[in-house]
Amino acid sequence: MTQTWAAVLLALASALSQAFGTVIRHRTKGRAEGRLEGRLGVLASRYWWMGMGISLAGFAFQGLALGFGSLILVQTITVLSLTFALPLGAWFTNRRVTKTELFWGYVLAGCVIVLVIYGRPTRGDAHPPWYAWALACAGGILAVVVLLRLASRRRRDGNRALLLGVAGGTAFAYVALLTKGMTGRWHAGGLVEVFTTGEVYGLVVAAVLALTLQQMSFSAGEVHQAVPASTVTTPVVALGLGVVVLGEWFTVDGPELTILAVSLAVMVVATVRLAHKDVDA
Repeated sequence: MTQTWAAVLLALASALSQAFGTVIRHRTKGRAEGRLEGRLGVLASRYWWMGMGISLAGFAFQGLALGFGSLILVQTITVLSLTFALPLGAWFTNRRVTKTELFWGYVLAGCVIVLVIYGRPTRGDAHPPWYAWALACAGGILAVVVLLRLASRRRRDGNRALLLGVAGGTAFAYVALLTKGMTGRWHAGGLVEVFTTGEVYGLVVAAVLALTLQQMSFSAGEVHQAVPASTVTTPVVALGLGVVVLGEWFTVDGPELTILAVSLAVMVVATVRLAHKDVDA
């Protein structure tokens, strides 16, 4: 088995785990039948903790996948968590998957196949210069702070959920970037290399921030706006970080890049449509 196939299989396992965990956490309030009070009330629900545990397993699979493949490759495949969420969400709500959902699920899967197989993302620099990390992290912190300030000024819950969803998606992209950096350190020098460099500590901060922002967006009132915003933002920001920080790219060039650009745009549309369908069900 090549490293690329290992990355693909582990990324698929991550997508499935994250889909299952997210669906369970989405259903926490409904299963509690109104007994949960306040934003932190979900912490009293065993369903929330179950979903969180499964989601963390998904993050572990993602970290393993990043050890074998590029950031662009892994993050593109993990978008399929929405496709996996279709049957899982239908099972939780005792309903059938609609033809519209199947259509967008096939479209999303097709776009991922084009980006992964046709585009063939390349691996970049496992150890970029320190200033590349510093500038990237500074830009991410600034973006999240601005989004939080904008969210705090919005009176409508839907607008707040949308902005918090984008902030959470941005944070998750940095979780992936820092995980990729940590796996590179592990391969270079083991535990000593991991704990004497900054990626692992940044990863802890980014992960806590991402999960907090995600739960805040879920609790803002309009989950059907928060989920698409977060799900779309993560792969798009991760792709940009992979290119700018790690120097990753695709093996195709010239006019062929147009096909990838169109596939990425269609993937964003399919992601939004599926996220709406999954939460509205």
